[in-house]
Amino acid sequence: MGKVYFIADLHFGHRDVIHFDSRPFRDLNEMEEEMIRRWNHKVGPQDHVFVVGDMFGGANTAHAGEIVHSLNGKIHLIRGNHDPKGEVFEELFEEVVPAKGIQVRVRGQKQRVVMRHRFLPIYKGNDEGVVHLYGHTHNSGIAKMENQYIRFMGWLGVPMQSFNVGACNLDYEPKTLEEILEAAGRIRPAR
Repeated sequence: MGKVYFIADLHFGHRDVIHFDSRPFRDLNEMEEEMIRRWNHKVGPQDHVFVVGDMFGGANTAHAGEIVHSLNGKIHLIRGNHDPKGEVFEELFEEVVPAKGIQVRVRGQKQRVVMRHRFLPIYKGNDEGVVHLYGHTHNSGIAKMENQYIRFMGWLGVPMQSFNVGACNLDYEPKTLEEILEAAGRIRPAR
């Protein structure tokens, strides 16, 4: 098995996301081409990518198929509120599920991960070091409130390892859990 990557809120096919996310792209074509380029630069054919919702936004099934077939790796979709529905769409992916729990290795250690498109204020295992990956709120005011809640819970002694893996937070490319944890200051960068 190859590497395991995560990302959310790519919003392929969604022109308006460029403006409300302040994305650094001129138009939809540039955004899609650049996100495909960044994805394929990192992800190999045997790697697994868990898209934690909203891979698409306004894309029809034909356009979704073109995008998925242009991307490297085996794609697992945790359904978001903008993703199309239907059997033809779902056949594009390894799986399409509302939530998912997996185990990955970070520097040789097993790490449990739970994924859902929307933030979970309390989730099974949050006090046992389970990582929660989510998206949906991009870089909005609600996202800032989620971060305040996470810090407040830590202050109360309820540790939470919750991370918004929206594309705008990951430089528009999938990241490994190790990269996500390093960026958040939860582990030291590898030497």
